[in-house]
Amino acid sequence: MRQMGQAFHGFPIPFLKPNSSNLVSFSTSFVFAITPGSGTPGHGLAFVISPSLDFSGAFPSNYLGLFNTSTNGNASNHILAVEFDTVHAVELDDIDDNHVGIDLNGMNSIESAPAAYFDDREEKTLSLKLASGKPIRVWIEYNTADMTISVTLAPLDRPKPNLPLILRNLNLSGILSREHYVGFTAATGTITSSHFVLGWSFNIEGKASDFVITKLPSLPDPPPPFSPSPNPPIIVKKNSNHTKLIIICAASGTLAIMIMILLGFWVFRRKQIFPGAGGTRKFSYQTVSSATEGFDNSMLLGERNSGSFYKGQLTPTEIIAVKRITCTTRQQTTTLIAEIDDILNVTQRNLVNLLGYCSQGNEIYLVYEYVPNGSLDQFLFCHDRPILTWSDRFCIIKGIASALQHLHGERQKSLIHGNVKASNVLLDEELNPRLGDYGQGSRHSTSGHVAPELVDTGHVTCDTDVFAFGVLMMEIVCGRKAIETTKPPEEISLVNWVLRGVKNGNMLKRCDERINTKDLVFQEVLLVLKTGLLCVRRTPEARPMMKKVLQYLNGTERLPHDDFVVFGV
Repeated sequence: MRQMGQAFHGFPIPFLKPNSSNLVSFSTSFVFAITPGSGTPGHGLAFVISPSLDFSGAFPSNYLGLFNTSTNGNASNHILAVEFDTVHAVELDDIDDNHVGIDLNGMNSIESAPAAYFDDREEKTLSLKLASGKPIRVWIEYNTADMTISVTLAPLDRPKPNLPLILRNLNLSGILSREHYVGFTAATGTITSSHFVLGWSFNIEGKASDFVITKLPSLPDPPPPFSPSPNPPIIVKKNSNHTKLIIICAASGTLAIMIMILLGFWVFRRKQIFPGAGGTRKFSYQTVSSATEGFDNSMLLGERNSGSFYKGQLTPTEIIAVKRITCTTRQQTTTLIAEIDDILNVTQRNLVNLLGYCSQGNEIYLVYEYVPNGSLDQFLFCHDRPILTWSDRFCIIKGIASALQHLHGERQKSLIHGNVKASNVLLDEELNPRLGDYGQGSRHSTSGHVAPELVDTGHVTCDTDVFAFGVLMMEIVCGRKAIETTKPPEEISLVNWVLRGVKNGNMLKRCDERINTKDLVFQEVLLVLKTGLLCVRRTPEARPMMKKVLQYLNGTERLPHDDFVVFGV
């Protein structure tokens, strides 16, 4: 997990013709394979042409060991990459979780397509799973005569298709210089994967050499799953076949009886303590208590109305966060366990994963993955953390939107968050957002994030989540809380202050003053604040659903006219 690797040819290759500023054509062919660990695969692999081998600041995530949030997209990078991406990164405008893309100076592809190949015999395009664990053949060719780059894929046992997957006009004169390094990078992110290059050929001003398929190395066997050491074998004499049979039968019978007894005891205890709970991962109280050093104050991460959070060391390599909740009634316990069952079935890259739970007396402990950089409110409202750039903030906003859309609409049963606010957004080491503390919809948002109908009905809905997210977007842009009583009367309410900025035409003055103005992308700032105003309309029916919000933020749907934006706020 969180690993990255680079494998490059040892010497730089000239990409300009001798005594000329004209680029040379090039052709490369290689065979790669991606084998995922348990569950979904990590982030993927890229073929890279780079002026340097210094990737020391790169992140082992969706930046594939090439860039980070501050270097992504910089024109000074002079990097061409063809990515084979196995994770859908919304903040990078990925089309899906199984695509090929052409990247210039960053991971936002200028051209991408779902992984596939053209079958010449059947005369149709067939999909290709990148993380199948099977070898895949790739051809990448750049022609300076017509300034085109093509990317073609096929299974290892197929010849090169007549039609490429991607064909793009591209002038690389501003990207490639006299000498560049050529090779591969890969990264896993929070999920384990293995990335292999089994064969590779590269040629300047000519066709890359073909492979002898039979001479390619085989993929290594996957590592065995972790398991406790087995019991030592029972030693019997070689000539005691009858004794051996008796021992085997006796051992098998004893083991079967022990399994039945343990299974019966487990079911009995489960029904006693948590009637109706099913499919959840159960930790022992001793395990969780030991991980948090007996819930020592030194391990306390924070306290909220819904419970206290502790840091824990589950194994030498696994850090966890434990939420401690005190239940006052049996009904509250039953309801919470039902919610846990729902939450455990939810996984998305911008959500904090719930690993399981345990109980002791009237207390329940939710075991989450640990997210190292803490909560977003510390970055926005405190001055002891690094200042978030505009690029960071925009990525965070789109990541939270993606998480809420997943909760609201990409599942059979919508899951209401009920408490969308900055303190419930955690940031990992690459400052990617992870929305946490979700699925307990009976709670109310904090002051300033409460939708008008919530005051009257007391019921949280998808619409109240949208309202709270609209306020949160404004907090992220403006770097201040929703309600600040020390401000002048016209600035106490953040929503009213932003609304006044739209009407007066000085919305950009609402931005956090700590953001470097050179980093601001004004169109994105306007897009976020106007989308926020659409989300905080007083009438629930007038607010957009999270799917529509995400389309606005990704630029795939145009915002309404300004008069419509401010109407009804």
